[in-house]
Amino acid sequence: MSTTTLQQNDLNLMSKNLQQVLPIVPQNGGDQLSEYALQLLRMRHPESPVDDILHEMEVMAEQQNVPIIGPLEGAIIQLLAEIHGNSAKHVLDIGTAIGYSAIWLARGLPADCRIISIEIDPERARIAKEFIARAGFANQVEVLEGDVFELMSQINQKFDIIFQDVIKHVYFGASSQLSLNLLDFCIEHLRDGGLLLGDNVFCMGEVLHDQAEKLPEQVIGIQAYNTRVATHPLLDSITLPVRDGLWVSRKRLER
Repeated sequence: MSTTTLQQNDLNLMSKNLQQVLPIVPQNGGDQLSEYALQLLRMRHPESPVDDILHEMEVMAEQQNVPIIGPLEGAIIQLLAEIHGNSAKHVLDIGTAIGYSAIWLARGLPADCRIISIEIDPERARIAKEFIARAGFANQVEVLEGDVFELMSQINQKFDIIFQDVIKHVYFGASSQLSLNLLDFCIEHLRDGGLLLGDNVFCMGEVLHDQAEKLPEQVIGIQAYNTRVATHPLLDSITLPVRDGLWVSRKRLER
């Protein structure tokens, strides 16, 4: 299968899987240390209107079972974006949901940086656009509705930062091979020295099961994705054990 197109049966299965209600990873770790880390995070700066919007999104996500990364991981990706500096001009956010991660990224990036955020669910894309506009980032963040492989085959550019947070049971649940296709796709569209971030490394602990066991396709896909990231010759990577796990990778410079 090409990394830029999906077979029709996979698209049909993805559409079916989108309707499934699976357990959502909690926004926070749920343990005392995670709560302590959040308390420290809230000491950093006084609350702003954007913080109020993010909190509103957190409540909505909790009530409507929408997967978002939560404030601690959000602050991490914002800081990583800030560290990347003013050199970042093009950023890709794969898996918009309701726009939560896109807003965190936008907070850490220069005003002239453009973020493309891709969401497969039309209703979530609509809600994301509204939240992003209210947060003041409508001119910086463009939400595209559709499948990432199909949309990105039409965009011929490299990105400085890519945040991969697709709906795992939709993409990886359709075919575990899609996880590797997605990683190859991200690396292909990432500039040398660029930053690749990936959510749900741990799949709520399911990745600890032996691959010989009969596992859901999405778990097999995440296990394969993790192994490929850890061993990929073009990436320098580390896993941050926050919430459901976050891959932080840098694409090596060509020598």
